[in-house]
Amino acid sequence: MGNTEAKPALDDAVEKFIKAEAGDGNIVTGWVIGISLKNINVPNSDGYVVENSDGMPYHSQIGLITSILDEKKNTILSQIIKEG
Repeated sequence: MGNTEAKPALDDAVEKFIKAEAGDGNIVTGWVIGISLKNINVPNSDGYVVENSDGMPYHSQIGLITSILDEKKNTILSQIIKEG
C-alpha cells in the first residue's frame, strides 16, 4: 500500500494489542498482517493486502507466514480429531 504515514500507527497498534493480550513481558520483534478486501465499487472484486513491520527481510516474512500457516493447519486438524 505504501502509506508511510499510517505505518507508525499500525506498528503502535500491534504493540498495544500484544501488550493487552499477552502482557508486558513480550517484545514484538516483527509482524506480518494479511487483510482481506472487497471493493464495493467494483463488482466481483476481492483481494488482499499484506503489510509487515519495517526492516523485516523477505525471508523472515516468508518464515513467519509459513509458521503461522502450519500452526493454523495443526489447530484445525486437532479440532477435527477432537470432534470425531
